[in-house]
Amino acid sequence: MNYWERRQRELNEQAEKEEEKLKKRLSSYFDAEYARLDRDIAAYYQKYGMDNVIQYRQLLLSLSDDDRQLLIEQIDEFVKKYPQYGGLVPVRESIYRLNRLEGLQYSVRMQQLKIGAVEISELQDHLSRLAARNANVVAETMGFGKNFYSVDSALVQTVVNAKWCNGRDFSERIWGNAEKLAQYLSTDLAQGFARGDSYERLTRQIRQRFGKVSRNDAYRLIYTEGTFVMNEARAASFEQDTEEYIFRVQYDAIRRNGWRDICDDLDGQIFRWDERIAGANFPPMHPWCHCTATPYVSDWGAWTDQYIQRHGGDQAEAEKIAKRLHSESRQGIILPRYQEAVIPQEKFTGYALNPERDIHKARAFQEALGYTQENVEDLIRQIREKLPEYEAKEKPDKGWGKRYEVRMDITGPNGKTAKVLTAWIDDKNNGEIRLTSVYVDRE
Repeated sequence: MNYWERRQRELNEQAEKEEEKLKKRLSSYFDAEYARLDRDIAAYYQKYGMDNVIQYRQLLLSLSDDDRQLLIEQIDEFVKKYPQYGGLVPVRESIYRLNRLEGLQYSVRMQQLKIGAVEISELQDHLSRLAARNANVVAETMGFGKNFYSVDSALVQTVVNAKWCNGRDFSERIWGNAEKLAQYLSTDLAQGFARGDSYERLTRQIRQRFGKVSRNDAYRLIYTEGTFVMNEARAASFEQDTEEYIFRVQYDAIRRNGWRDICDDLDGQIFRWDERIAGANFPPMHPWCHCTATPYVSDWGAWTDQYIQRHGGDQAEAEKIAKRLHSESRQGIILPRYQEAVIPQEKFTGYALNPERDIHKARAFQEALGYTQENVEDLIRQIREKLPEYEAKEKPDKGWGKRYEVRMDITGPNGKTAKVLTAWIDDKNNGEIRLTSVYVDRE
């Protein structure tokens, strides 16, 4: 794995952490909005129901003055807070023609518009940061300095607002999801009232629909849009100095379990930047895709000369940039059968991260990286994913099987990076590759 591929991996890992934080914020917001919807439905049962059931004909009567006023206030509040989306709200005059069921359905739609506006704001900020960070790392790699692009620069905003999927940008997809969910919920309400559902039965169905659909749509957008923005920001910067890229699959837990998709068929193939099409030969290829596009140059000597002609500078600086993009950081073997490697969790919870068993190892992990017994899963995940990236140094066989050491860079939850040494054995007795020791390397 070369320098740039390593930087891509670091950028992806940082993005994944930020995605998790954004998902948590939105999840809390969805919970609060469902609670509000639940109160609205409960109020309808209290006003128009009897024995915990609403007679359907009661809902076909005209909307009451109080409910009509509440709906008007909901519209006015939305338009005042989000004037740029005022065109999505039907005219107020139409409210006077609504019956009680339509009034509740209209309120549900207004709520989905509000949720959509919040999602757009959150995702706009998130994607802008991703685009700027990735474009700036490319700029730094190519010798143009740090902080070359701001979050509101033309390149960043062009990338973030690109209509790359079915002719729609991310905000249009959010509005589409909001409208889809509003229609689902409106149908659920109408059918539930028509069946004579109790409050408990109806809200149970609404809760499942609201929680599952809204979260899944939002999370899919966060993940997939993030992949596009990161790759497109890099591409927009790299295509100024390179002509081609190589498609690289993101190694993850799904593929370790034998999963294959179109990305595996494209892995290692070379395409031109100016012919890239997301979903055809450029990531993301599908929802939840996290693959990458890495610049490819067939003749680095010629590229170095052309770089000097385009940007000036000396031969040494151009060769330094070429080395960043091309030179291999791993020269030796990788751990044999690393895909099958067994990493016993007790090696961490029972020893390396357990201050009662080895206070020095545990303190080193906590101080250097922020790892304790509570977040051991993330440490194990990083070790497994990075095994194919680092050289495995073979150690003498002491009679139990071949032994190996792999030193790797690990980034902890505290944002720091440190060298971690992992020891492995190819056990003669059972034929498994197994981790035997792990500690922070102070060398």
